Amino acid sequence: MAQFASAKPSVLNPPPPSSIAEARKIVAAMRANPRGPYDSIRWFCNDGSILPARPYGCAELGGGKQHALFSAQRERLAQLGWRVGTIFASFDELAPESIAVARPHLRLRELPLERYLVDIDDGWVLHKARGYRGRVQIEDEQRAGLEILLNLLKQNDWKSEHFILARELTRTIPHNQDSVDPTRNIRRQSQLLAELERSFEPLRAEIHGHPTRATAKRIRLWMSEKSDSSAQIMGLAEELAVEMEDLYSVKGSARRLQTLADTLRKHDPGVSETITAASQTGNSVQRLSLLAEAVTALRSAIQASDSARINLRRLNLMTELEAELLAVSRVAAAPVTRGDALRRAAQLLQATRDLGWLSDNELLALVEPLNTTLSQGDNLGAEDYRKLIRRLQLAPAWAQASIRHTFAEALAAYSALDPRAAQFVDDLLRGSALMPLAEVTHRLLLDSGRITGKTSSLFGQAQESVWGLNPGVAQGKLRVLAVAEDLDGHNFDPADIVVIPNTTSSLFPAAGIVTIGEGNPLSHIQILARNLGIPNIVIGESLLPLLQQHDGARVELAAAADGRVLLRLAAPSDTNLERAVAQQRDAEKVLAPVPDLRVNKPLPLAQLNAGLSGRVVGPKAANVGELARLFPDRIAPAVALPFGVFAEHTGGAATSPRLRVKQAFARFDSGSLSEAEFLAELDKARAETAAITLQPTTRQQLAEAMEKEFGSAGGVGVFVRSDTNMEDLPQFTGAGLNETVPNVIGFEQQMAAISQVWSSVYSRRAMAWRSRILKNPDDVFSSVLLMQSVPSDKSGVLVTTDLTNDGGSGFTVSLSWGIGGAVDNESAASYLLKADGQDLLLAEAKAPYQRYLKAEGGVGWRAAASGGILNPQETAELRALAREVIDKYPPSYDAEGQALPWDIEFAFAGGKLMLLQIRPLVQRGAQAADKIVSAIIPQRSPDGILRLSDKLAE
Repeated sequence: MAQFASAKPSVLNPPPPSSIAEARKIVAAMRANPRGPYDSIRWFCNDGSILPARPYGCAELGGGKQHALFSAQRERLAQLGWRVGTIFASFDELAPESIAVARPHLRLRELPLERYLVDIDDGWVLHKARGYRGRVQIEDEQRAGLEILLNLLKQNDWKSEHFILARELTRTIPHNQDSVDPTRNIRRQSQLLAELERSFEPLRAEIHGHPTRATAKRIRLWMSEKSDSSAQIMGLAEELAVEMEDLYSVKGSARRLQTLADTLRKHDPGVSETITAASQTGNSVQRLSLLAEAVTALRSAIQASDSARINLRRLNLMTELEAELLAVSRVAAAPVTRGDALRRAAQLLQATRDLGWLSDNELLALVEPLNTTLSQGDNLGAEDYRKLIRRLQLAPAWAQASIRHTFAEALAAYSALDPRAAQFVDDLLRGSALMPLAEVTHRLLLDSGRITGKTSSLFGQAQESVWGLNPGVAQGKLRVLAVAEDLDGHNFDPADIVVIPNTTSSLFPAAGIVTIGEGNPLSHIQILARNLGIPNIVIGESLLPLLQQHDGARVELAAAADGRVLLRLAAPSDTNLERAVAQQRDAEKVLAPVPDLRVNKPLPLAQLNAGLSGRVVGPKAANVGELARLFPDRIAPAVALPFGVFAEHTGGAATSPRLRVKQAFARFDSGSLSEAEFLAELDKARAETAAITLQPTTRQQLAEAMEKEFGSAGGVGVFVRSDTNMEDLPQFTGAGLNETVPNVIGFEQQMAAISQVWSSVYSRRAMAWRSRILKNPDDVFSSVLLMQSVPSDKSGVLVTTDLTNDGGSGFTVSLSWGIGGAVDNESAASYLLKADGQDLLLAEAKAPYQRYLKAEGGVGWRAAASGGILNPQETAELRALAREVIDKYPPSYDAEGQALPWDIEFAFAGGKLMLLQIRPLVQRGAQAADKIVSAIIPQRSPDGILRLSDKLAE
């Protein structure tokens, strides 16, 4: 499916730059103001009156509350989208949101982000206002906060559906039973210290990475070397050292655990006994096991109870219990054998799910193979061992996606205002059970890598939290792009290797792509990268600082087909890699077919067939016609406008758009036109094409064809889909380069949409990608496919091969709720439908919103649930479809004569499987990349069988 015009709901789009600039000025002013975001202290009476501060101001008006009145600056900041300086005594925003598209509790989702910035920035907007007397009354704040939390927890389904949000709100909202999380306090205080004193940064990194009791000693050493620092800095450092000494001491842990046990004894005696046992054992490994068991029991108690008040107490204690689990993991003896490590991983996975970071399905997908392996004896195949550990690497990314799903709107807004807010997700993960799980996984990965040789290398360091998505080789400047930085091509060169926060549907061409967060494997940008041989690798967020150290340096990137990755500084004369890159680029260039322009009238679905592909209509329309013959009940009605109609409307005149583009390419290639002038000509051609009015004859022919095919000319919603002679080729898919205008209703609107779709072939991004692989990108012609709208409940992509780089066989599926999410790189559910009949979860859907067809035309947005999407019947239907396509559909071949896998777009509407498109999946670059990577990281053949009772490699 081509790229939709509307890529995000409004609540996920960052505010305009002018709003951000104004907001930052307001925040700076608040930070310097002794009253912060407040104007003055007032009485807020129960009858609605607001009175000056005086004793018993509301006594004669039915009572009231005294607190600060927001300033005009704060009200303006709220209008811009940031409601800071929250006062819970006046918090009345639990009503339905004012933004129609928004999910429930949008305001509540902002609170943890606001609190995070207050914690790490010495008060942030309250920097000088924390001492503003009377701004809040703590009793009123706690009473109001308690009421908010109890009202939420009274809804039994709410605590299950919003468990992460529930936990964070109990940490954020005052309620007289506030949870204590020393690990979070330590992390945020260390970040504040590093902000105030740069020399503390190495200690901050240690505290955020692998803190121990010894860290406190290094803090005191730092203090002795910085004795001339301010009293504030020395006081913060002293508090930090004392808190860390207590957190990692045996006595401190036993004391805190016994307090927890005493608190739980009345309502949860079983959990209390388990925690008491943990407090009394001197064996740190046993203590860790008992704490994980207590977490599981506490989560079960929360789910089984209807008491909001008791569950609130349990949520508070769960926060403290997770902090203790994290602290004990720092002092517990490391696993010695592979079996020990796998058992600890299984234990921590269960705790991670019970703490809310993983879903039930995610836990099952990871822990079931572990338990099966541990139950089958001491022997295990080396390659099976590697795959098992590779699966464990998915847990942090899955948890990260859950956090982003929960706080998506707030993250978008606050990260735009203050980029430090983007670190909120990392802060939550580092204070969770995922940290000790990641450390165990790292040990296992090192062990597996030494056995199989399947490791990666980043700047000379062996790394495990990196793997290749798409094979290929590249040389270029490394560009680390910020979260809020625009990815439209203005901030990097096509020869750069770009590091981006996640894959995006609108990325301009790059030599290589490094992704922090995988996206989904079948989005348009992933297919383009695979098609063009652009190496695309994924790194764990912990490796970002290493890449930032080399930002701007010339580097070499090679990603092998088996997932191994090599990223290093470019050598002055690395002829092997230079030759590989050059050969790959030469091999990429292909000649796009010039179509037959004599057919210039609409073609109904029944007349479309594979023989017309690239000659009369684009491959999309031709393949839809072919699918209609093989699967007649699964294709929506459609009409195609051939290339000849496009040629009639865009050519002929001396100033026609097609001639303008032809001349611009010729002049640019000759050097008589600068790049800026060339792009300006391209923009003019696009604007001229978009303004075209279809000729009367064409309009009449279309009206008649649509009347026969759809039963109405304009009365039925249609997707107006681009379909060029330069897409879905055996050598180049061109996926997602042009616009699709979705669900257009009304004949005049549909005619205008045709011109809009035609014009998109001249977009800068589309031309840039085509120019990378085609010898004649200026010979682009567009047909248009008008396809009746399918009201999809869920939609996605099925590829008839295994794209997981694990060397297996099966079919890869990505899909999202609603219309077109999986191909537009939203956080889609992904599965591997294995040849042995088993299904392997690759990711659950975590996009917070989904598209739907609006009755009046176009698409709207509504909230989307996270989790799995496919049910067993749908999975069986997709398996059957893949096999049937392989058996029946005319194959497409690569340059070596090998049959290419199929990339099939599909939808389920009312339970019925519908087919939207089919194209060959082209993959390039693997052979050259394999040679480069193997020269540096030799791949050994696994020795066959290993023993779980053997010691882990050091």
